[in-house]
Amino acid sequence: MWFASLIFLYLSFVINLKLMKKIKILSLFVCLIALLAACEDEDITPSYGARTVLVYIAGNNSLGQSDFDSKDVSEMIEGMKGTEGTTNNLLVYFAGYKKTAKLIRLIKNGKGEVKQETVMSYDKHNSVSLDVMKDVFRTAFSNYPAKSYGIVFWSHGDGWLHYQNPSTRWWGQDTSDGDYRMNISDLHEALSVAPHFDFMLFDACYMQSVEVIYQLRDRTDYFIGSPTEIPGPGAPYEAVVPALFSQDKPEINIAESYYTVYAEKYNNGIGISNENWTGGVSVSVVKSSELPALATATKGVLQTAASMQQRANIDITGILCYDPLRSKSYHDLMGLMKKIQENQQAFDNYAHAYQNAVVWKNTTDNNYCTYPSGYGEMVSMNGFEGLSTYILRGNDVKQDAYYRQSVEWYSAAGWADVYWKLNWQRILLWIHKILLL
Repeated sequence: MWFASLIFLYLSFVINLKLMKKIKILSLFVCLIALLAACEDEDITPSYGARTVLVYIAGNNSLGQSDFDSKDVSEMIEGMKGTEGTTNNLLVYFAGYKKTAKLIRLIKNGKGEVKQETVMSYDKHNSVSLDVMKDVFRTAFSNYPAKSYGIVFWSHGDGWLHYQNPSTRWWGQDTSDGDYRMNISDLHEALSVAPHFDFMLFDACYMQSVEVIYQLRDRTDYFIGSPTEIPGPGAPYEAVVPALFSQDKPEINIAESYYTVYAEKYNNGIGISNENWTGGVSVSVVKSSELPALATATKGVLQTAASMQQRANIDITGILCYDPLRSKSYHDLMGLMKKIQENQQAFDNYAHAYQNAVVWKNTTDNNYCTYPSGYGEMVSMNGFEGLSTYILRGNDVKQDAYYRQSVEWYSAAGWADVYWKLNWQRILLWIHKILLL
């Protein structure tokens, strides 16, 4: 009896052992499948990415009303398919026309598919307010840290001055509950809660102004943008997005991809019909670390130009104007220096500093410029050197006063010294006239 029981126990042990092996094998197989599946999607949520880029779309305005913002997001999805690797994060803050603002994430997985997920949805708010922008920056960059960072500002833009009326300079517009624009000084403060950027792309008009980028110079290594009006559809993101995540000189790759698409459409102006203001484009890249040297070199030209100490108004004839049909507030910086320089050595120093700062530039022969009332026409880009500036002319007291008081470039580049002397000359001349009466 006991022998039979022993045999039974032995057979049970063998059977269970085989069964356990099968279970173990099955379990291992299941784990392997799960692991492989995880490998396919493990890059969906990297803990630390190669590069995180935020596109900040303030589109609650005429651009969003024309659906340019939604079309650009679709282009970004296509562009992500052409990126290398799967550890990059493309974040898009999307405040469209009369739409609930949200922060979304575009990520390419191991299968080459681009996944879209909502990171945050927001209650109704002003997308160009300081507090809102800071909140978006904190959420975006704390949740998706990376080895390097880039940022794109997408909206209307008009350069360096604070918003007081439609003719002043600003970036970003939100018409959700009124008409709000962001002061450049507020933009600088908002960027204080963000990481330092490898590059900053302004997909907005007139932002490649020396006054703007000088004020923001400590926030990024490179600026990419246009000193003139940009095409209505903005950046061609199918081409630009892969450049955003390129490893070698992304700033140059971004600028080239932006320019090339429109340059090919331009075709020397043949067949231009001005559909969505796509008649031409101008793009440049500026290295921020070279801007202090550019300011010093500008001061050197001013100090050696004797005539600058003699007159208040500058003869702007022959200097390229980037907004000739509007306020005429943006002129080519290099063109201005060529016009006023009177010392060859000082100008040679300036030209060298400028070449170091403006590291890439290109333009079609003509660009579109809009009248304040709407519509417009093609204007020549002859004399384009990639960077604009404001020229004080004394015919806009309010604008000139704000420029003197609030624009860092005014003092850094030596304009304050010139106009201080001129103001004292005017005072002495006025006193002299009084004494002769």
